[in-house]
Amino acid sequence: MSPKRRFARRLWLLLRGIPPRGRFTLVRRILQLTILILFTIQLPLAGLIIEGSLASARILRTIPLMDLFAWLEQTLATWSPSFESITAVLVVVGVYSVLGRFFCGWVCPMDIIFSLFERKLSSPRAARLTRPHVSRGWEKRIPLVFIVVYLVLSLILGQPFFTTISPVAGTTKLTATLVGILYNIPGATIGLVLAWTTTTLFAVALNIVAEHIFGIKRFWCRFVCPIGAIYGFTMNKYSPLRVRVVAAERCRGCNICSLACPVSIDLLSYINAGRDVRDYRCFNCGRCVEVCPYKVLSLNPLTKKTKT
Repeated sequence: MSPKRRFARRLWLLLRGIPPRGRFTLVRRILQLTILILFTIQLPLAGLIIEGSLASARILRTIPLMDLFAWLEQTLATWSPSFESITAVLVVVGVYSVLGRFFCGWVCPMDIIFSLFERKLSSPRAARLTRPHVSRGWEKRIPLVFIVVYLVLSLILGQPFFTTISPVAGTTKLTATLVGILYNIPGATIGLVLAWTTTTLFAVALNIVAEHIFGIKRFWCRFVCPIGAIYGFTMNKYSPLRVRVVAAERCRGCNICSLACPVSIDLLSYINAGRDVRDYRCFNCGRCVEVCPYKVLSLNPLTKKTKT
């Protein structure tokens, strides 16, 4: 095989994924890119469809939205939550009480970037935090510690700490960069680009080092970023949208579902117990569902279990 064909083959496998990506991944990527594009072109559209960022936004100039953690930081920083901000956060909480930790797998643009630099399959012989496992003890407490630290820093500094430096919200502020380019404001443009690039590269580098050196998959998402963690701990237990075990009797124990999971959840333990997945780490991304050759799992809240 020629070098060009080998390169093309590697590129195709990278884009396709191993095992191949399915309908959930395709829809997720379309939704993530659509949201990112809408935020990016909000200036030319005069905010007609959406305006703001993933931290705080408004849809159709009418429906206010505000991320729960951004609201907590702002409230502690200012001690003056407005009625509108309370309304905005209640709308978001209502959505994610139904969808669970949906944000991380279907909305967050960082998920696209992270997926380009990580192993698509975990190894069953890898370090504990890379291979599929049940989260216990200190692993559960670390994201809670980060949440508390961010909130305390917001209180001390008088401004939302994580929301200000977050690459998640920064990615959806690309329209501000366009303003700098259109109005020839090089200082502002360079500053915005450098700020976003620095935080994003830091998050990517942190994930790469954690996975390939210390054996911890998706370190940023599982430990550092509080946005998804707070939804995972509070909403995943009760949301109707979750990975369901619908045909446990079909399982052959190949464990490919767990190995494909981006956050190393031991899906086989749920299948063997016949329980739906309520793990706080679960993004509801559907990756485990689409790689299972025996159709054991489902992400459809209306799917019923088959009779054994």
